[in-house]
Amino acid sequence: MALGVAAMAALLILCACNNYAEATDYTVGDGQHWGFGVNYGDWASSKTFHAGDNLVFTYASAAHNVLEVQQSAYDSCATSNPIHTYTGGNTQISLTSAGTRYFICGFPGHCAGGMKVAVTVSAGSSFTSAPSKSSAPAPAPNKSSAPAPSPSTKSPSTPVPVPEPTSAGHVSQMKDMLGLLFASLISMSFILA
Repeated sequence: MALGVAAMAALLILCACNNYAEATDYTVGDGQHWGFGVNYGDWASSKTFHAGDNLVFTYASAAHNVLEVQQSAYDSCATSNPIHTYTGGNTQISLTSAGTRYFICGFPGHCAGGMKVAVTVSAGSSFTSAPSKSSAPAPAPNKSSAPAPSPSTKSPSTPVPVPEPTSAGHVSQMKDMLGLLFASLISMSFILA
């Protein structure tokens, strides 16, 4: 009986923890979908995207499409040389790695009318709770006549960057933790039996 209870508890914990390692699907524009009348800059800045998450573009395929483009094409709304073109009306795009990805609508005038979104993806999975990095440019180097500090000295005002763990690292750690928990529950059930 105790073994059955321990096994059931371990199974419930495994199922509950599994949800944290899953990717998040983000519907672009939320309830308004991919179309006019949405401030996609505000929409994207209100989200935290991680490698492994997905963007879902929902749109009328006769009226819109999705082009993934380089930053220069995004800035100028140029549609002539897209990285990818999506036309299905329900497009899911996997955010597989860290960096910024750029998407526009390729129909004439739509990008200039606001149908464009830039998404900055961090390296960790949705499980990661590390703060996002600032998009502010790095300060210009100080050109004072003071000598540069030696490599062994650190300025106390300069933060040391801490690398974000990858989603694979989180999943591996979670599996190790669950394995230990399960083994402990099994051992306890034999002791209590």
